[in-house]
Amino acid sequence: MESRVCVDTDIIIDHLRGRREGSRIFARVLIETVRPVISAITYFELCCGISSSEEAGILKDCLAPFEILPFDVKEAEQAARIYRDLKKSGNLVGIKDILIAGTVLANNLQLATRNRKDFTRIPGLKLWPN
Repeated sequence: MESRVCVDTDIIIDHLRGRREGSRIFARVLIETVRPVISAITYFELCCGISSSEEAGILKDCLAPFEILPFDVKEAEQAARIYRDLKKSGNLVGIKDILIAGTVLANNLQLATRNRKDFTRIPGLKLWPN
């Protein structure tokens, strides 16, 4: 059993929308990990999509099993390294993905995501399942 896996925004959104693949991965993370986490950046992205108090309650219930990791100095420094490396190689991805990857690397985690195309560009980032 994996100890901690960070779940990307796309999986949680797919789960909330009832999309089979996202829900399957979401359930698998909850079953196969000791402590699932999300980044504060993912929490921000999810909160941006809330349009009612009912949706806020659904999101709160959905995220109850997750620890929300802060975005602090070590995460910012790691994200800045990722940004510089990707920019230098001409392979930039979205800034929110860089911030999430910085959180994952700074905390020595694996990332569960359906967006493997962008995240595989980030050296050293381990995707779950590998």
